[in-house]
Amino acid sequence: MTRVLVLGGGSGGLVAANKVKRLLGKEVEVTLVDRNTHHEFMPAYPWVAFGMREPEAVRRPLANLEKRGIRYLQATVEALDPERNRVKTTAGELSYDYLIVSLGAEALPSPAQDGHAPWSLEGALKLREALRTFKGGKVVVGVSSPYYPCPPAPYEVAGQVEFALKVKGVRDKSTVEVFHLNPAPLAGMGPVISGKVLEILKSKGIAFHGGFEPVEFAGGKVKAKDGRELSYDLLILTPPFAPNRVVRESPLAGPQGFPEVDRMTFRSPRFPNVFVIGDTVNPALMLPPAGVVAHFQGEYVAGVIASDLKGAYIGEPFNPVAMCIMDFGDNALLPQCSFERVLSGTGMPSCGVMAVGKWVRITKMLFEGFWFATLIE
Repeated sequence: MTRVLVLGGGSGGLVAANKVKRLLGKEVEVTLVDRNTHHEFMPAYPWVAFGMREPEAVRRPLANLEKRGIRYLQATVEALDPERNRVKTTAGELSYDYLIVSLGAEALPSPAQDGHAPWSLEGALKLREALRTFKGGKVVVGVSSPYYPCPPAPYEVAGQVEFALKVKGVRDKSTVEVFHLNPAPLAGMGPVISGKVLEILKSKGIAFHGGFEPVEFAGGKVKAKDGRELSYDLLILTPPFAPNRVVRESPLAGPQGFPEVDRMTFRSPRFPNVFVIGDTVNPALMLPPAGVVAHFQGEYVAGVIASDLKGAYIGEPFNPVAMCIMDFGDNALLPQCSFERVLSGTGMPSCGVMAVGKWVRITKMLFEGFWFATLIE
């Protein structure tokens, strides 16, 4: 029996494990390893922060995978040994015939001690408590480095906190500002998306500060490299991220720490039975570190493994498209980008607006239920 080992129970790993088992059934033994006990629907973290969801509503036990014929092992991955087809974990050494690495990026310590980061359940609950006692003031949302999961996240949270202040009745006593290293919101998606996000921010009275490279957080102020300063009473900041430590210290790593993979198949050129997907590799491929991309990669590599074993490709083609519903609290935007030209090295992504309006938020909420029902319940 062929052994498929999946490292990471996030979007990419969960999809890949399910798809491999669905395609190959009893022909494969699928094991998913994650240090956490639960899979969490990450797009719902801000909903937890703003009281729309409780933690248990946005997570499911990874042990549920056992009902789907997928073995789940709670352990921390310590080292990769692709020469020997081995993975070292806190639960012992594991061997495999195929390895799918979807360990995500590694969060680094925040440069701001007083900053809030509602992109984990713990961080979301801390922001919820801060908002509960917030009486109005200066709110600043920003990024600490160019590399962080979910590019739209800061803009979503800025819109949602602005709406929350309205509900609390303190909007007229408050300002909301966003800063980013890029010159425009989601600059990599082109002028159409940037323009629409700016339009929504402006309609909500949210100021945007582009080309703002933070160098110091002190005394309730964030200072930029070019001398600009923003003062705040409440700071919401994405932490910096780095390539996953286990991967960057392994034989899979390339010169920048990210693994080297074939741009079209996500297969390691040195170890053809190893695939790397999701935030572990996507920044090096100029793909957005977003759950939707990891999702499509997970489906695709599962099909590639099935084709290796069956001799014909029976899975899904890789969909180089990213769609992300941006929830601004009382409005929403659905952009779509094709990264086909990026992967082929022939140009920039092609992006457009699929929909905008309050009703788009409902679609995101419906997708949350669909996600759990099809993958882990």
